[in-house]
Amino acid sequence: LVASSDATHADLVLACIDAGKPVLCEKPLATTAAASLAVTEAEAVLGRRLVQVGFMRRFDPRYAAVKRELDDGRVGRPLLVHCAHRNAAVPPTYTSDMLITSSGTHEFDVVRWLTGEEIVAATVLTPRATSRAVDGMRDPQLLILRTEGGVVADVEVFVNAAYGYDIRCELVGETGTLTLEPAVAPGFLERFADAYRHELIDWVDAVADGGPRGPTAWDGYAASAVAEACLESLASGRTVDVRLAERPALYG
Repeated sequence: LVASSDATHADLVLACIDAGKPVLCEKPLATTAAASLAVTEAEAVLGRRLVQVGFMRRFDPRYAAVKRELDDGRVGRPLLVHCAHRNAAVPPTYTSDMLITSSGTHEFDVVRWLTGEEIVAATVLTPRATSRAVDGMRDPQLLILRTEGGVVADVEVFVNAAYGYDIRCELVGETGTLTLEPAVAPGFLERFADAYRHELIDWVDAVADGGPRGPTAWDGYAASAVAEACLESLASGRTVDVRLAERPALYG
């Protein structure tokens, strides 16, 4: 289990691959898309999966219900996804970039997981900042994402929302909508305790059966690539294409 500071993730995961050890790595897989890609390439050379990335929302019962109903055809093809990621407050070391690279990363994976499509373009909009933001932090931010199949997702990231930890998701399909059951909690540990527990149990069971089956190193790399496009858009104010390498055959 790798749950150390973000900058250490890639080297520790590469060491696990080199040693032939299954590894569950907290997100992000690495702090840059290039470093995340290096992990996928090392695993592809090995020829078998050892790496799982800790996108634990896939194991949250509320998200799992949305995914199950979507896959069962309850609302037809997805057209839009509306997401919100709100924290009551963040430490003073939190930066404008971290709204994307820390908080937003989970939403990037949720959009990819629900739609089954890669994100190909990103635009970041910044309204006036909350008075609770410190040192010029640009908070909140609105991230507009477009998938390869034309699904559009908007992601509100607001990390000084004051009232609580509030995660929202609504998927709009051709014949209806699916909405994440609302739940405001003091923080992420309270909100996602079940998800973390289910994730760990599933990982241990999967390793016993021969290897990880949860979010892959490619999923970690794809999220990093979207984050880099968002950071470029935050700096430039323009829509930025997401640049992805060719997917190794190991990841389907």
